[in-house]
Amino acid sequence: MFHLIHSELLKVRHTFTLKLFVAAPIVTLSLGYILSGKFVQLTAYNWWYILILPITIAIWCASFISCEKRTQYQNILCLSVDRKKIWIGKLFAAAVLLLLTNFVMWGGCTLFGVFTVMNIDPLNGFFGCMLLFLVYLWQLPLIMWLAKKTNYLTAVLISFSCSILSTLGAESDLFYLNPFAIPARIVCPFFKMHPNGIPIENGSFLLNTGTVIPAALFSLILAVLCFLLTAWLFSKGDRTHD
Repeated sequence: MFHLIHSELLKVRHTFTLKLFVAAPIVTLSLGYILSGKFVQLTAYNWWYILILPITIAIWCASFISCEKRTQYQNILCLSVDRKKIWIGKLFAAAVLLLLTNFVMWGGCTLFGVFTVMNIDPLNGFFGCMLLFLVYLWQLPLIMWLAKKTNYLTAVLISFSCSILSTLGAESDLFYLNPFAIPARIVCPFFKMHPNGIPIENGSFLLNTGTVIPAALFSLILAVLCFLLTAWLFSKGDRTHD
């Protein structure tokens, strides 16, 4: 599996797609500093999980499958490797980038906090970013499958639309009903801000960490199901006429 992941990353090594794991956090931090100055951490983290990260994920997923569609899947059809493994390898490659970009975002935000104001301490920032990695995993197979069945732009636009709707119900007790809202809710106790970017009041129920583990587990179960289902569909579908 390591070789498959490495192979997928090599396919995009000279493209902007790979550079996004560093470029996306830099853009987010720059916007946060321009818009909020010493409160850069609050603004940057909010922009990160509401808008920038979902769009970045969509670009990665669409790129990994689009490079195969351009060659009519010839690079895959000629391999003796199980096509389920190839699909999972693509998803794991995207997951690696998702993990790395959250590390970069956390490191950048922490560094900005040293030179401005540490609104969010490094430990909370780390937990928040790692949770974002976990709860966005399920979207990887969904977006990649959308890109396979439609096209690059459609998949990115759909992901963008869902990210805009991610705050709907995020502060409700029934936020689980909208899996896209889980990231905005699960980081509240760590980033200490409402999904709209306003700081959370002391004593708010949003600071309660009791929902964190159940929400993370729900997202991981959803991720496993989406990974397995799309891998099975990919192995059974017509890969030469998408």
